[in-house]
Amino acid sequence: MDIRPLNATTPGPQGLDALAATTTSAVTQETAPAQAATPPLEPAVKLDIAPTGDKARYIQDPDTSAIVFQVVDPNSGNVVEQLPSETALRNRAYDAARESHAAAGNLSRIA
Repeated sequence: MDIRPLNATTPGPQGLDALAATTTSAVTQETAPAQAATPPLEPAVKLDIAPTGDKARYIQDPDTSAIVFQVVDPNSGNVVEQLPSETALRNRAYDAARESHAAAGNLSRIA
């Protein structure tokens, strides 16, 4: 195995100087002028953050005693949004009723 020292770098421009030398000698092509009559693009997503006039309130559900957040339309009084949903509240009430019924069934009636 023969180990030789590296030769000195070749003379001429190196690094960024070499890049600049090659780009200046290249022929530049003119691009076609951009069409000035193109209409501006609309945003891909529109977000309306204006106040809607809806009112928020917190209530306590009578069946589950859970706190419920509701957004109510002030004109009609209808609930627009609710957390947790009515389905979730019904499921909680059903589970609570089933647990209380199961607990009552385990009692001994022998005195």
